[in-house]
Amino acid sequence: MTKLKNGEVPMDLDSTSEEAEKEESQVAEAQFLLSEIDEAAKNVEKVLGCQLIILAFHDFAGIERNVVDDFEFYIMERNLNTDSDICILLHTFGGNADAAYHLGIRIQNLAKKQLIIVVPRLAKSAGTLLACAGNKIYVTPIAELGPVDPQVQLPSTGRYVSAKTIRDSLKQVIEAIEESKTSKEQIVKVVFSSIPIAEMGHYESLLNHVKSLLEEVLSRRMKQGKDKKEISEIAEKLIKGFVYHGKAIHIEEAKNIGLEIEVLDGDKLKVVYDIYQKLKKLFDTLNELLEPLIYVAEIPPPTRPYKIKHGLIYMPSIEDWLRMLSIISEIKRSG
Repeated sequence: MTKLKNGEVPMDLDSTSEEAEKEESQVAEAQFLLSEIDEAAKNVEKVLGCQLIILAFHDFAGIERNVVDDFEFYIMERNLNTDSDICILLHTFGGNADAAYHLGIRIQNLAKKQLIIVVPRLAKSAGTLLACAGNKIYVTPIAELGPVDPQVQLPSTGRYVSAKTIRDSLKQVIEAIEESKTSKEQIVKVVFSSIPIAEMGHYESLLNHVKSLLEEVLSRRMKQGKDKKEISEIAEKLIKGFVYHGKAIHIEEAKNIGLEIEVLDGDKLKVVYDIYQKLKKLFDTLNELLEPLIYVAEIPPPTRPYKIKHGLIYMPSIEDWLRMLSIISEIKRSG
């Protein structure tokens, strides 16, 4: 049976012993996969000929300002040879553009030679901004980038959504309010309590701000020495060129935009797919563990960075999950 650090055993009153054993197995597998990812990273370094740093984010985690701190403390502890090429294996749905920019600048300053961003599957939104910090982007045939239009944080959930989406939705809400027979005051109060109005009032400023961030990271590495107009056009396309924030920017599209893309094949592709498969299995295992909290208890899973030798993996906390399960069990007992 899985135990907490204090030795207590979390019990779900509705669980069978078989389910408890399954949970124990899943926790053990998640911990094992972390070590497997570290081992797979050695093969990536050998085949790609660089020092590898993993920055991987589960669906419930994103690039936030604290990631800059975590990364700095991580590289202080790791004995990196900055005279060799540095590869950043990036997997993320996005996050805070300023945090991604800050992290990108720090990594650019760290790498004395080539800085290569490796995208096995996806680097969306702010992840695309971070990927643009590299001299080039290594991708697999299934990799995708995404639009970098401004994201704002919803006060109700804390999650980031496209400012353009909110703006368009707000227009629809206003039209619905005008046609509704329900109390307009009540509707307006509910709607505006969940929308970051101040940020939306500066939508154009947000666009220009994110564009300037993207232009700077591009000009420092990937497009160093290139014409400012060319850099501006690339940034413009990534920020304003798509109607939907979730758009998958595939390999050929990324090349047409002007990004330096190299599609992996042979042994390079094999080792990158190997580490990605282990990462995906880790996240899938955690998702299965989290189902009781997400769909039954309706509790958002807390996330934290798991530091391994070759980088940082941001994912729901296994330890906190066990504590929450114990708390839920106590509530059931007292109820």
